[in-house]
Amino acid sequence: MKRSVRMLERLSGCASPEALETALSAPTDIGGVALLLSDLAPLGVDVSTVDPLVQAMARGAAVKQELLRAAGGALSSSQAADALGITRQAVDKRRRRRGLLAVPSGSGEYCYPACQFGHDGVMPGLEETLRAFQVRSPWTQLSVLLAPAPGLGSKTVLQVLQAGDIATALAVAASFGEQAG
Repeated sequence: MKRSVRMLERLSGCASPEALETALSAPTDIGGVALLLSDLAPLGVDVSTVDPLVQAMARGAAVKQELLRAAGGALSSSQAADALGITRQAVDKRRRRRGLLAVPSGSGEYCYPACQFGHDGVMPGLEETLRAFQVRSPWTQLSVLLAPAPGLGSKTVLQVLQAGDIATALAVAASFGEQAG
């Protein structure tokens, strides 16, 4: 805790009032730190004195926040349970068997990207699509679902699923990561 406070003191001492105001207005504490780091880096402040990987971590945090924004936000386990009309334990069971996409929140809990839910529960074909991924990282899976896919024109895998083309979504998910072999 003391190290974290010292690090924040060093960073805030380098930051402009505007950068501090932006960081403090972030919706989450972690997001605020990521914003502060990303604001300081272009100004020539050597944030690597805090940690050599700090800039990469800040970019990663910003990307994760953007992914959740693009996904329409995220639901807690309780909210996902309410949306599906099941218990929190059942939500957790579906997550473990790859039937729901959940990203770690850093607190030991999971967040469920809102884009996978519709008026009638989980989007048809999503469970099969998630299981088809060779890549196990939920952040990577979310990124693939939300990004325009090669061969789909300007459509995303999620849009293809929404249109009912489950076979195409499965093919894209199954092929993602093949090049890493």
